Amino acid sequence: MLATSTFQLVAKPDDDVEEETVRLAALAQDARVFVQSHAWAPPIDDLLLAFGIGGVIGLYLVRFEHGVVSGEGNGDREIWVVVGDLPSIYFEVEGSETPAAALETYCRIAQAWADAVLAGGDLSEEFPIPVAPTEVHARMLSSRLQTIREIFLPRLVRN
Repeated sequence: MLATSTFQLVAKPDDDVEEETVRLAALAQDARVFVQSHAWAPPIDDLLLAFGIGGVIGLYLVRFEHGVVSGEGNGDREIWVVVGDLPSIYFEVEGSETPAAALETYCRIAQAWADAVLAGGDLSEEFPIPVAPTEVHARMLSSRLQTIREIFLPRLVRN
């Protein structure tokens, strides 16, 4: 199991705590619904906020009651999920053991989709992003990923 001592867990002291807590709770619910919408997902035991900005992005470590019993994630008891004002994506924790590494992995997965769309390439090997694969959507996603890389990742690396 991943160590969680550096996770954000609650709103930061400089935030409007009540408003931010409500927004983060909404993101947590989005993460829970997203994960549970997949037939392979076992019951969720714990949903831990690793990094979040209410209404914008939530990075959660999902812990299952038991390991996944099918597919590529067979046996996994934990996954990362990112939700917010960007495409929701889940992925394994192996190779992404910290919140910063997890956000980097998210960016790689989403950027691969955007790059394939912009190149007119085959999307069959990319994570399925649930929007029309248009240049407008790909550029919008790339812009959001740039924000993650330039603003959010440095915050995580400093902590």
